[in-house]
Amino acid sequence: MSESLALLKGYRSLGLKGEFRGDMTRKVDLHADRQGNCVGTYTEPGTTTRVITTKVVIIGDRGWVAYDDAGLEIIRSFAKSFVPDKVATVEKAVKRARGKYVEYPARELLQFPSVILCALDQAFAGVPGKVSSAKEVGNSGTRVGERLVQLTHGSGGDEVSVHVPEKGGVVPRGIDFSFGDAPVLLELDDYDEPVRVKQPDRADIVSAGEVQGLDAISG
Repeated sequence: MSESLALLKGYRSLGLKGEFRGDMTRKVDLHADRQGNCVGTYTEPGTTTRVITTKVVIIGDRGWVAYDDAGLEIIRSFAKSFVPDKVATVEKAVKRARGKYVEYPARELLQFPSVILCALDQAFAGVPGKVSSAKEVGNSGTRVGERLVQLTHGSGGDEVSVHVPEKGGVVPRGIDFSFGDAPVLLELDDYDEPVRVKQPDRADIVSAGEVQGLDAISG
């Protein structure tokens, strides 16, 4: 397990796919490196029948998110139900954000639940680089025809598990840990692969200041 964790801490970039279970369960599919580049999506439940998918692009100290139509419509519905005095402001913001990327400082985007996984050093800061003991929990499934076993250290909120090939090698194919109070369950791939990230076209970008109404339902 220590060998697997050492590899995890040493990768220059990673593909991260799985769940971030904070105040709600968000599914993530991200590719991030340690130079501040990240691209991908996170998906969260908007209502009992609709999910919201948000695209994320981060390059160094700048970042962009694109809200899908389902997310924007849910923001409009919430405004009508809970802050009717702000509906006009929200409607204007939704119209400007539709089909666009909203630009934020990267530090603000990294405060979004689950987007913190884009910052590999910060996301995995609480994961040990080595352990003094570990137990094999058992078979943890198959990925791309490869049978995996789960190795676990600690307990409760300090528990960390890595999923490694049953035969041959210690490459971490997955990791389960907690970020604060949020359990995180991830499949890992794209080890050390370059993060192919591109800034959205200027015509497709609006500033956060232009769509402040999107935050109206939170106060």
